[in-house]
Amino acid sequence: MKRKALFMSILLISLFYGCSEKNDPKDDPKIFLKTIANEDITLERANDGFQYFSNKTLLLNFFTTNCVPCNAQFPHLNNLQEKYINELEIISVLLEEKPSEEIQNFIKDKNISSIVTVDKNNFRLSTALGNITSVPHIVIYDKNGAYVTDYTGAVLEEMIEADLKRIF
Repeated sequence: MKRKALFMSILLISLFYGCSEKNDPKDDPKIFLKTIANEDITLERANDGFQYFSNKTLLLNFFTTNCVPCNAQFPHLNNLQEKYINELEIISVLLEEKPSEEIQNFIKDKNISSIVTVDKNNFRLSTALGNITSVPHIVIYDKNGAYVTDYTGAVLEEMIEADLKRIF
């Protein structure tokens, strides 16, 4: 009888506490990412968004290597990065797992000038932003980390630039 009572107690406790995930990405104050160059990047929650460089606007570009619209956007993002080098930081977040050599070849082939992150925490960031599942997806935060806008799908360089000019 004591065994049965103990078993029932453990079962009830497990039902209420045992299966919950205590570390919800939406609540994390920081998200740690790895670049293709094996460097660490820390995105910190600020205001209603994320911040990376304290004096730069942050553009997060979520992509996959086999996404045609994603690939078409890289030259435009390169242009914006070059034009606004002192005001803008672009981080391209890969939402697939591929061998490092394959990703490096992709970056070289597409002439990507932005930082590219490549580890499992990319998916954690996606979850923290509301489960980004469609690519390309761009999210922009001002230099204080406040949310500015986001786009799903291909977007014109001029449209992104117009939104950036509003906050520079």
